[in-house]
This record gives sequence, C-alpha cells and structure tokens, in this order.
Amino acid sequence: MRDAHIGSRQRTTVNRVGRAQAIQHVQTPVGDLRSFDVARYGKSLRVREDTRALRIGDVQKFAEFVIAQGVHSAHAVTPANVQAYFQHLEEIGYTVETCEQRCASVTKFFSWHIREYPASRGEVARVHPAKGIQLRHSAQCPACVLHEHKAHKEHGVHKERGSNLKGECAERNSRLRNWGVVNFEHSLTASAANTRAAYRRDVELFIEWLLDTKRADRIAPLANISKEDIRQYLAELHDGGASGRTIARRVASLRRYFNWAIRTGERNDDPSAGIHTPTAKGRLPRPLDEDTAVSLISTEDEDAPEWQRARDRAVLEILYGSGLRVSEICSLNLQSVDTKRGALRVIGKGSKERIVPLNEHARDAVVRWGKVRDEVASDESGAQLFLSARGLPLSRRDVARLLDAAAKRIGLPAGTHPHALRHSFATHLMDNGADTRSIQELLGHSDASTTQRYTHVSKERLKAAYANTHPRA
Repeated sequence: MRDAHIGSRQRTTVNRVGRAQAIQHVQTPVGDLRSFDVARYGKSLRVREDTRALRIGDVQKFAEFVIAQGVHSAHAVTPANVQAYFQHLEEIGYTVETCEQRCASVTKFFSWHIREYPASRGEVARVHPAKGIQLRHSAQCPACVLHEHKAHKEHGVHKERGSNLKGECAERNSRLRNWGVVNFEHSLTASAANTRAAYRRDVELFIEWLLDTKRADRIAPLANISKEDIRQYLAELHDGGASGRTIARRVASLRRYFNWAIRTGERNDDPSAGIHTPTAKGRLPRPLDEDTAVSLISTEDEDAPEWQRARDRAVLEILYGSGLRVSEICSLNLQSVDTKRGALRVIGKGSKERIVPLNEHARDAVVRWGKVRDEVASDESGAQLFLSARGLPLSRRDVARLLDAAAKRIGLPAGTHPHALRHSFATHLMDNGADTRSIQELLGHSDASTTQRYTHVSKERLKAAYANTHPRA
C-alpha cells in the first residue's frame, strides 16, 4: 500500500490492519479493565484531546498491570500494588520522565476515583493508594536538572539558557541503554540544545510504545523494527488526537535516529524511509492589539518589591519592544545591553548573533532594573541580566509567570504567552509600514517565508490599503 499523509482523517491511508490494532490497543477493555471506570474518568478531564488520550493510556497501562497481578477493581488497589508497578517500569528501563508522568496520571486518577466512589457510611475511609509513592529516581535530582549557569562557570563553555537540556545523570542515561539513545543525542552536534533534547525524547517515547505494546519482546534493539511498527505508532498518535505538527516532528526524530543507526552499523536500512511527513496546518500568529500590548507591558504590581517591579517591566518592554524569543531574553547577560547606543546583542537559534534596537522605554526600564539588580544577585548569578528571587538566571517558566500576572492585572480574559508579544512586535511593525525584509532581520528568521506569515494577520494595513486605493472603498 502506498504511504499517504497522516495529517488528516480524509487522506489517511495508513495500513488498515495496523490502524485497527492500534485502536484496539487503546480502546478495548482488557479483562476487568471496565471495573476501573477509565472511560468515565477520561470524560471528566478538561484537557486537550491528545492530553486526554495520554492520561487515559497511562491509567489503562497501570490497570492492565494490576489486573495481571490478580487485582480486579480500583477499590482493591493497595499502595503495594502501585509501588510494584513503578518498580516494574524502572526495572525494565522506562525513562525518568515517563515514570514521573505515569505516576502523576495514576495519582490524579485515584484522587478522582475516591471522590466519585467514597466509602459508604460506617465503612473505613478509602486510602489513596498512590499518595506518597516514591520513585527510585526523580527527574529533579541535581544531576538531572542542568543548572546551566553552573555549567558555564565550571566548564568555561556557553550553554543555552532556558533550554530543556538535561544534565548528564548516570541513572537517567542508564534507562533504555540497549537502544543507544544517549549516543544518539550526543551525535547531534550540529543541533541546538532544545532540538537534541526533543529528538531524544521523541525516540524514547517510540521505544516505550514498543515496550507497552509488548512488541519489544520479539524485537532486538533497533535491528528488527519494521516500517509497519512505525506506521502503527503514527496511526495511534493520530487517533489519539496528536496534531500534524507533533506527528511530523516524531517522524523527523525517527529518521535522524535510524540514520544514526545506519552510520554506527546497528542497522543496514532505514524503516522510516518512505514514511511521508504529514502536512501540518499552518497556524497564523495571534498578536495583541496595540492598546492591549501597551497596557500589558506598562502594568506593575504595586504590592511587589521594587526589584521585582523593575525586572518585570524591563522583561516585558524588551519582549514587545525588541521582539525577542523567550529563550533569547533568558540568555541575555550584562554585556548584551548597550544602553548608550540603544541596542541589544542577541544570540538566537543556531547560535546566530543579531543586533536589535532597544527603544527608549525599554532602555529606561533596563537602567531602572540595573540599579536594584544587586538586591537579588548572588554568587550563582554570574553575568546574567535577569534574575529570579533566588539570584538564579530567569527561566522561561519565570517569564511566563510574570506575563500571566500582568495579563491578570489588566483583565485579559484568555491570558497570553511570551511569544504573543513577539508576534505583536512584528505585526505592529508591518501595520505601520515596515517592509518584510527589515522585520525578518529584526526577528532573526533565516527563512523569509516565516516572516511572511505576518502579512496575513496585518488586517489593519490591508484595510487601509483598500480604503486608500479602491475607487469604491
């Protein structure tokens, strides 16, 4: 059968038998699985469809395990059963991230189940079997969490701030050892830290899917993975609600992985060859209007200390005034800012450097922050420009939180995110007559087609052009 795009249901012609098996694996009750009421639990979740499918799958896998151990109802599950399940996962070699994710899913499920099915009057109150469960290893261990400012000081090399790159933890790297995921990640020397981490995680998720479906029992690591395995995996992702973009990235990661396997002699062929990347639906940027953007970056928390107000204001002014990515603003250091000339030196994707303007409002905000920065600076701060309350480099999550707080103060109902300010920066430039090439340089886009998206959202400029040129306007 000819491969087809997996992006839309109408055009998907993935092997029907493989799709049916994938659907059956997710949806068909096994043994007493219905007694766990997983379907009803799934309906109670107020999350995206792909997240719902993920959590349901996590709970189903747990239920299948305890059923095989002779436990046929969620009411009969004990802490020992839950502990045994996670010990089993860790012994097999499931990743630290997956173990923590499944632990969270199982914990939330039992919190819901106890609320829905409390003990009857006169009976002993139900005990939460997943509460207090200890995993053998936590993703928050000092070796797993890479404090990049420490790496910079200890090794004398620049590390990308705000990335999801993990530390070189021996326990974490021992998981899925036979599949070579650590060596694969280390081979991606030309890729950015976030890209390397994303590719490794995508490959780990595919391998764990093989373990979940029990195909790994007959598959020697890497050697006997077939194209049919990949098709079934992608079909299950699609039926679980994964977007075309997600599936496209998983395909790209697997291609990289199998190319690496061929180079290292682990395989002689590429089973991902001929698997077409789905055409992802283009998503137009959603900028804020000019008045909202100005209100958002101008608001301050009157109850916060001066250092926090100054820092938050400087971060927001730069996000909107210079159009930086959130990772770029987290990586700024004291030498990045030239307040006299009104310029910022930014290290963007692919370690490409660009100079962007620092407007008067942002310059004043940075100067204000510079006067109080020492109040939170510590030995761990280094030369980082923006710091957290503990004196550590500001993280992407810190930026998201301060933006959420600003959106709440101005009553922005749906909230916003840091990249929306970058979209707003570009769209408002285009609305006011800036050319695409100039915006491309300011944003640091390597491909002009990325910048051209903003021509589709610059409605005010189109309306003005129509009003000024059309005889019937």
